[in-house]
Amino acid sequence: MLGRHQRTTAKERTLVTSEFRQAHSFHTHEKRRLKRAMNKRMRQALKHEAVT
Repeated sequence: MLGRHQRTTAKERTLVTSEFRQAHSFHTHEKRRLKRAMNKRMRQALKHEAVT
């Protein structure tokens, strides 16, 4: 994968298939979802800790 500020040529762009894009978007979405779930669990644990 290229660095954030590097440019791609037209030829390189055609190598990035729609399959790759779909897989990548799924992966990033999944990461976000897991992060939110983890934060939720942390908040609940902290709230529970404060009560007891």
